[in-house]
Amino acid sequence: MSLRVLGVNASARTDGFTAELLDEVLEAARRRGATTERLDLVRYPFPFCVGNYSQDPTSCGPDTCVQGPWDGFGKIADKLVQADAVVFATPVYWFSVSARMKALLERMTSMENQGLLNLGKPMVLLAVAEEEGASQALSQMLLPLSYMGFVLAPLGLVYAHHRGAVSLKENTELMEDARIAGENLVLMAERLRGTAFREPLPSYQYRLPRLPGVAAD
Repeated sequence: MSLRVLGVNASARTDGFTAELLDEVLEAARRRGATTERLDLVRYPFPFCVGNYSQDPTSCGPDTCVQGPWDGFGKIADKLVQADAVVFATPVYWFSVSARMKALLERMTSMENQGLLNLGKPMVLLAVAEEEGASQALSQMLLPLSYMGFVLAPLGLVYAHHRGAVSLKENTELMEDARIAGENLVLMAERLRGTAFREPLPSYQYRLPRLPGVAAD
């Protein structure tokens, strides 16, 4: 069975610069033999994280992080888990990731709190800015996703400053970077597929109940 590569578009536009760069990476993955799918977050609306973890970590998990039948996060989570590799793409809004990407990362807490569901899964990160802020946006995705168990593919950070360009394809160096990232993502996923990585116990399991009559240190 071919590898499944999921592309997550966190832009409000399904035909904008972010989608264009994402499609280039996915096309490179297809040429390496992968099956690809682009997931536009705008088509799967979901509410913000409500912070269940801070109240009771055991209530923040893949089976409990659903806020009603209209919550599109469940469909997104299923696609993330089923994928062998993921490309996360965001536009840059005020030197940061889009609100959709930030909201997704927060809701994905439920996918790592009771076991790292994406442990060892390769990823590529993309950011597209009008002028500046792409590197900041990449770092804002890299840190939480790394904590969740994702692994960055070689040369898997790609950013663009389009500065009024009609199409990103005008930038041949950028297109080559995107193709390399897509190919490396598949190569890494092929090598890591089926690998069993170590992971820590969920944090709440370290909070052992105090025995009656035993004083705290």
